[in-house]
Amino acid sequence: MNAQETAKEILNSLSPEARELAKRVLELEREYLHVQNPTRLSDRIIDAAKELAK
Repeated sequence: MNAQETAKEILNSLSPEARELAKRVLELEREYLHVQNPTRLSDRIIDAAKELAK
């Protein structure tokens, strides 16, 4: 990864599983954008990774 790569190029270079996880992480970040306790977000990201790894 270099400074010239766009986010789209980086996402396109990921495996389908990694792309799905990145998509889920972005959804969770948007969902918890204004959450008072951001540590809950980390737990949800971990849960999403475990779910996708099954």
